[in-house]
Amino acid sequence: MKRKDTAWILMARYLAGEMDTKDEIAFVREMESDPTQKTRMQQMEQTWKYFHESHPGGTGDSLKAWDHLYSKLEHDGLLESRASLSGKKSIGPVLRIAASILVILALGVPAVYYGFIRQDGNRSGDTYFSEKGVRTVDLPDGSRVYLNQGSEISCSSDFHRERALELRGEAYFEVMSDPVNPFTVSSGRVVVSVIGTTFSVKESGSSEKVDVFVESGSVRMSLTESGEFITLEAGEMGRAYNSLLSRSAPDDPNYLSWKTKNFKFVDTELANVLRELEESYHVQIHADGLALDQLKITTTYREQSIDAILETIATAFGLTVSKMHEDYYLTP
Repeated sequence: MKRKDTAWILMARYLAGEMDTKDEIAFVREMESDPTQKTRMQQMEQTWKYFHESHPGGTGDSLKAWDHLYSKLEHDGLLESRASLSGKKSIGPVLRIAASILVILALGVPAVYYGFIRQDGNRSGDTYFSEKGVRTVDLPDGSRVYLNQGSEISCSSDFHRERALELRGEAYFEVMSDPVNPFTVSSGRVVVSVIGTTFSVKESGSSEKVDVFVESGSVRMSLTESGEFITLEAGEMGRAYNSLLSRSAPDDPNYLSWKTKNFKFVDTELANVLRELEESYHVQIHADGLALDQLKITTTYREQSIDAILETIATAFGLTVSKMHEDYYLTP
């Protein structure tokens, strides 16, 4: 396969949301160093944006959307006229995406927008709420949100033009890069602005305190009232409290455990361990009659169920674990 063809396919995979976060970051860095590829990417992003406008109901099923467009172009005889696409019957899904985009660019974005996929985009914004556990929400631009239990996001009515949403509670964001159209999160007194990165936002205390933790990339955290802002890099945490902004390194290795289900405890009192598990798994753990402050543990857990974790804790301290309804009990 030619290098140029590979570049188109990578761009198609990027727009279709088929890359994981690591591959996406590597792709964006390479693109930024290649002006030609960056220009092509900007053209494709505009095409992608127009196409999503005609399919407002799509939430992450990008491949079906592109296949629909490919079928439309094929039906109208626009593919047969291009020899480079003569082998379309045998090409795979990603190649079909790339082929469709190549046709669109050959025709020109305005022709496609006004000819094939024009549709009124007036629709009310969408609201997503996590009633129990962690809910995953795929946004129209390919970004993904993990909503912690009891949290809610509301997207703008024209999200395809303005990537803006409001958050109440706690959420983790994996944002698709779009230098032309930044991604903003409003929460309490804070607005977080990014281009493409991974970060979490936690609103607590009736919007009086908002924490932002950046896992990769960088974000701008600003106060809505004063306009004051700070830029946070990967590994940094920002906090807005009493109209003041501050930054620090997170002191809790389990800050994102509610999303990752990965835990690290070093000589930690069992009382704190159980509290962390309750908050991450949204359960109640009863340990009446146990001197929890005298029991300490050093261990790690990776993506294990709450049942499995409590069984190992019970074994380590010679306890018995039982479950009644949705509550867990540790007894001597």
